[in-house]
Amino acid sequence: MDSQDSRQHWSIGSFGRRVAQEGASFAPEIRIADCTLRDGEQQAGVVFTRDDKLRIAQALDRLGVYEIEAGTPASSDEDRQALEAIAQAGLKAKVSALTRARRDDIDLAARCGAWAARLSQPISAIQRASKLKLDDDAYVALALEMSAYAKDKGLACIFSPYDTTRCDLDLLRRLLDAFQKSGTVDRVRIVDTTGCAMPESIRFLVREMRKVCAIPIEIHCHNDFGLAVANTIAGAAAGAEYLSVTINGLGERCGNASLEETVMALKILYGQETGIDTTQFLAISRLVEELSGVALAPNKPIVGRGAFAHESGMVVAGLLKDSFTGESYVPELVGQKRSIVLGKKAGAASVKTKLDEIGLKASPDQVKAITEAVKAEAVTTKRFVSDDRLAALARTILAAAPSAAE
Repeated sequence: MDSQDSRQHWSIGSFGRRVAQEGASFAPEIRIADCTLRDGEQQAGVVFTRDDKLRIAQALDRLGVYEIEAGTPASSDEDRQALEAIAQAGLKAKVSALTRARRDDIDLAARCGAWAARLSQPISAIQRASKLKLDDDAYVALALEMSAYAKDKGLACIFSPYDTTRCDLDLLRRLLDAFQKSGTVDRVRIVDTTGCAMPESIRFLVREMRKVCAIPIEIHCHNDFGLAVANTIAGAAAGAEYLSVTINGLGERCGNASLEETVMALKILYGQETGIDTTQFLAISRLVEELSGVALAPNKPIVGRGAFAHESGMVVAGLLKDSFTGESYVPELVGQKRSIVLGKKAGAASVKTKLDEIGLKASPDQVKAITEAVKAEAVTTKRFVSDDRLAALARTILAAAPSAAE
């Protein structure tokens, strides 16, 4: 889009943003760390090839993300080769790799050319009992040892104590204090592994962590209760500097926080920029949809095929006079276009607009008759009425009373 005044791009009311910002403490710079290529691929049934990952990474780079979490190189040769290709692609975005708290994993990330190792080490009691079987002392010792090893390998270290939202707070505080003193960790990620967090609990965690250390915080939320975007924004509003999100909300089980929804909410509702070119949202969404094989719901916010489709006659009548009567921002801001569809709820204004688009003229009485025919067709077929079918219905009615259109 051009550099027109933002007031021409959205309308959210006189008090919305002011109220949203009350009590918020956003970081001076909010950065997007996309994990479509790692957690996105962990959605059941999704497989990205090396070339798929490179195409998505290049699209993410054009989009303006700060960092690309490119995969888990220890998981397969395909992942390792993809990470190497992405790291060597000359992208502006930083490239990180997820590793376990193991020297061989960290070595592999370094050999592949990653900028950072994301050390993944479960912190909740339920996860530790099932996986690591470490007591608190051993847990902290391993975290310090592996983060120091990553730094010795020349990697930035992002520590991911996953299942953070079900952890023991005393252990988390102890861990953060140790990191603060050691200087071996560049960022700590809050991970809502099972999607059970609430915005209030994410805000609480960020603020509690801030009391212990000044290490930058990242938010990574799953969507099991439909709260991933809200939780991610809550973390940002509490001061988290990094947001871990995915294109289309792709991810394990119910997915992750959607990059496009998170960025647009921050931009328009909270007045917070993330360095993302929102006009590319539709293109990258379609690319990920195609390569993942996961079809979007038509009413998916921002990028769904029906996100800017209007049928209701009353809505369309207002929309034709002022788009902000039916939309809070213009579709071009996210690479979309507005559409008016005809169905059971169509009104005369909608039908007249569509007739003008296909080059057919009709009198008010004919428009009324065509509208009734459209409604009847939609009820019978339980579908929208296509432009071709509208033209056929209209020509039948116009032919029956040709003089009325003169």
